[in-house]
Amino acid sequence: MTDQSASALQAWKTRRSKAAFVKVRASDAASKEALKDHFAKRGWKVAVFEGKTGAPRTGIIDAFAYRLSRKNSDVLEVKLIQLKGGKAGASGHEIARLKQAVENVVLTWAVATCDGDTVHLTTEESGEA
Repeated sequence: MTDQSASALQAWKTRRSKAAFVKVRASDAASKEALKDHFAKRGWKVAVFEGKTGAPRTGIIDAFAYRLSRKNSDVLEVKLIQLKGGKAGASGHEIARLKQAVENVVLTWAVATCDGDTVHLTTEESGEA
């Protein structure tokens, strides 16, 4: 193989891998928007866990949906979500991990007061209240 044909092959591989990356990012963004729209129509808000670059975080939980209960405004409803895009389906192992994650949720409380520029927190851990 000549240097020119080796360079051409490398350029082709680079273009191909970048095209795949762009498709994956677009699919990921579309999946997030569809998820948010789906839940917004039903009165839920969605928070997505992602890194600084927008890449998904590791772990079984990709997002969660939350709302105040329609029957009792002192009740918070939360759904842990693993987001799949395209033709990917959830495996039994992934569903089991997500169910286990529900058992591992840690809930605490905090009261935030603001006096202009400063926020003061009273929390369960602080021993106050």
